[in-house]
Amino acid sequence: MIKEQSIVDDLLTLGGNVLGNLVNARQELKAQAKQQVEQMARSLDLVSREEFDAAFAMLAKARQVQEDLRERVAELEAKMKQASPKKAQKPSKSSLPIIKKSRSAKRRA
Repeated sequence: MIKEQSIVDDLLTLGGNVLGNLVNARQELKAQAKQQVEQMARSLDLVSREEFDAAFAMLAKARQVQEDLRERVAELEAKMKQASPKKAQKPSKSSLPIIKKSRSAKRRA
């Protein structure tokens, strides 16, 4: 009975050691895989999450500024239409003063 007990204890100890080694091997494989993925990400020149979030925040702010400016331009255009209902007329050539060239200037040309 003592021999059988000792064999069972040895088998349980061996099983425990095998399970411990498997857990350690799993952790080691996980660490190596993570290291390889990080190395690949560095070689691809990918950005970090913090850099991405910062760029995304800047983009959101730029979009908001653009929307604000668009609203301000629309308000200014509306005010301009109310202030002058007539369209601005370009001066025609006939309304410009006539400048007479002297005869000496005509000869030079």
